[in-house]
Amino acid sequence: MKKVRLAVIFCCLCLLATPIWASNFKIAIVDMQKALNMCEAGKVAKARLQKKFEKMKKDLDARQKELEKLKQELEKQSLMLSLDAKRDKEREYKRKLRDFQDLYQDYKQEMTRAEYEAIQPILRDLQRVAEEIRKKEGYLVVFEKNNAGIVCYEHGIDITDKVVKLYNAEWKKGQKKAK
Repeated sequence: MKKVRLAVIFCCLCLLATPIWASNFKIAIVDMQKALNMCEAGKVAKARLQKKFEKMKKDLDARQKELEKLKQELEKQSLMLSLDAKRDKEREYKRKLRDFQDLYQDYKQEMTRAEYEAIQPILRDLQRVAEEIRKKEGYLVVFEKNNAGIVCYEHGIDITDKVVKLYNAEWKKGQKKAK
């Protein structure tokens, strides 16, 4: 019985202390995807990735046209070819199709890896900048908008623009030093 009373008293004290504690409770939200898209480093990384993607797409398109041409030849000549020649053409087509599919998967994996390698350092730096802002401005916690399951919020607590501005300033300094 004493334990129950102590628990009730403890809960009451916590409830009474909550308004005092909550008045100093500052929270913020940052949209990391938006920050990544807005920051200069993110734009540069995406442009590099787009060039790489276009090169791969051009190669795949050329190979796909070659496959289509081979298939059309096979369909046109199927009645005129001997059984062995027809089988050889079909094998060649299937082999090239497998090669195309393998290349497609390789390119897809390479793009995923390249995107990860390009974006992860930027995201880490953006998180570091958000942490600096959190400490400087006294936020108790900073939520990531997309991963925290936040449906709605007061837009005044969104620090995404501050994070991008501070990150861009740091990034430009780093770019000048690298030159």
